[in-house]
Amino acid sequence: MEVLERRSAAYHRAAAARARRLLAEATTPWVKEQLAEAMERHDHIAAEIDRASEPNANTASSHGEADVMSSENPRTIIRGATT
Repeated sequence: MEVLERRSAAYHRAAAARARRLLAEATTPWVKEQLAEAMERHDHIAAEIDRASEPNANTASSHGEADVMSSENPRTIIRGATT
């Protein structure tokens, strides 16, 4: 079971910036790959959060997801859990 905490776009932008700084100094291919993936993942999540929070965001596509999420704990999402 994977638990994901909801974080702000600012958190994910900061995490991507940290990964970029570390990537600039990384020496091994594996570490470089992991940091590049983390940077891309955090940038993508921050962009999705920004897009979803825009005033003109398409509410029809996110409406069903919002309904499902409203019944969950507002701080965490559990993936792979069965009820």
